[in-house]
Amino acid sequence: MFGRKAAQKLDTAAGALHDAGKKVAGKAGGKAGDAIANAVLGPIRSRIDESCTNCSRGKCKKH
Repeated sequence: MFGRKAAQKLDTAAGALHDAGKKVAGKAGGKAGDAIANAVLGPIRSRIDESCTNCSRGKCKKH
């Protein structure tokens, strides 16, 4: 249904949530940003067959 570009945009959005949370509340904020990204973006991301595009670019903060 979705392709590589959609996966990349979702991964970038999840990374931005992590960064914003970390900027506001440190390590705990980063975890909160990850939790929000998983809750909101996770159902959409699970429908995409692409692996983590940020991992393949060496920019992943989660894996």
